[in-house]
Amino acid sequence: MSATPTPATSRWLHASLWRQLLMPLVGLWVASALVATGAAYWFAGRTTNQSFDRLLADDARALAAQLRWHDGQAQFVASRETADLLVFDSLLRSHYTVRTEDGRTLVGNLVLPLPLPEQAAPPDAPLFFDHPAEGGVMLRTVALRVQPQAGGEAVWVLVAESKTKRQQVTDEIAAAIFLPAGLAGFVIIPLLYYGIRRGLEPARHISALVVQHGENDLSPLSVQEVPEELRELVAHTNALLARLKASVEEQRRFIADAAHQLQTPMAGIRLLVGDMRRIQRADPSQPMDAEVLAQLDEVAARGARMVRQLLAYARAEEESVVEDQLFDAAAVAAQATLRWQGPAAAAGKTLQPPAEAAQTLDRHTVRGSPTLLGEVVSNLIDNALRYGGSHVAVQVQAQTQAHSGRVHILVSDDGPALDAATRAQMLLPFWRGDHGHAEGSGLGLSIAQRVVERMGGRLAVGSGERGAGTRIDIDLPAATQPT
Repeated sequence: MSATPTPATSRWLHASLWRQLLMPLVGLWVASALVATGAAYWFAGRTTNQSFDRLLADDARALAAQLRWHDGQAQFVASRETADLLVFDSLLRSHYTVRTEDGRTLVGNLVLPLPLPEQAAPPDAPLFFDHPAEGGVMLRTVALRVQPQAGGEAVWVLVAESKTKRQQVTDEIAAAIFLPAGLAGFVIIPLLYYGIRRGLEPARHISALVVQHGENDLSPLSVQEVPEELRELVAHTNALLARLKASVEEQRRFIADAAHQLQTPMAGIRLLVGDMRRIQRADPSQPMDAEVLAQLDEVAARGARMVRQLLAYARAEEESVVEDQLFDAAAVAAQATLRWQGPAAAAGKTLQPPAEAAQTLDRHTVRGSPTLLGEVVSNLIDNALRYGGSHVAVQVQAQTQAHSGRVHILVSDDGPALDAATRAQMLLPFWRGDHGHAEGSGLGLSIAQRVVERMGGRLAVGSGERGAGTRIDIDLPAATQPT
């Protein structure tokens, strides 16, 4: 199967930058040179014709100056030789005729036709016209009609010359124009090539600097000696490198923290298994120690919880796994609250569900993943039951704005108030407070924050009513159900 040919436009877009700059400039220069020389050639021909026409008119007036009238009859007083000298041309022979209006020839070396009646001109005003002669030669003729004021017969003075010499002069002028322009191209095009190559040198230098940056070198590029047109590109590149550096550092810190957090349960498992193996070797008939098995189960459960939290954290990072659908946030929050009523009662605490919102369903509609939002609410309820006060409440509120709305899911407890520094640290991965509970992983709020941000919302940690307890606010943009 033959390869599909690449379109010319695609090839042009993938060409080198200097070629994309050079070719339009060369094309523009060539087009400008052609237009300029063409216009100059046209003006040169027009000026040449005007100049030769003036010379023809001067020759006709010189012949007309030799006319005299006696008793109303026209006479040419100069000799034939004088008439030839008056219209002499060193390039090509000129032709002339001096004749009366009734056809009597006074002097001349060639019979020239009179202008057509519709070409008549005022007395003593030259009239120019073209007409063919023998041999296919085109003649340019000037006709001058002379008539004395006192009366007398009218006389036509006609002078003609071949248009060949006009073309010769025009060609000589054109050569004088085209030749320098052509020679200039041999100088201008290399200068354009060199200038563009020289102008793109900073871009090649920046490209070399980017290539030199390896995966471990995310330092910003230097903006010194960078042209003004490239500083914005360098600034965006530095911003990208800064974000990449922050992301790499966060990933490294996350991996180190995850390894540290997993090290404790794994070490506990190895220690308990080692104790069981020593007991088994000492007395194979002795049954397993129930206390050791309970501790092993507790450590394994903690490790499994940590693994689930890590998987949920990684899942929240993948935006592609987040569902994109419209759903009722109040219903999701109510379902999550219902699932935690049993654990809340077992812990001796009360869990207040959100108020019924059946009549305001559209106000609580959001776009995103109901599954992940349910996990977020469940995680917040779990934290509140573990570390908060005796009463936990879940609320769903809707705010109407001018052009959009917001939906808030609030999870609050009546436990001890937290200071601002602690509330800020609660969103950091693997952070755990000094509450004395060792089973937590410190990833719950980080996972919740990332899921909410993927849905276009915000998660904030604040104090409860009258400054008591802790309140987590999930702020999501409201959506409208299609009709």
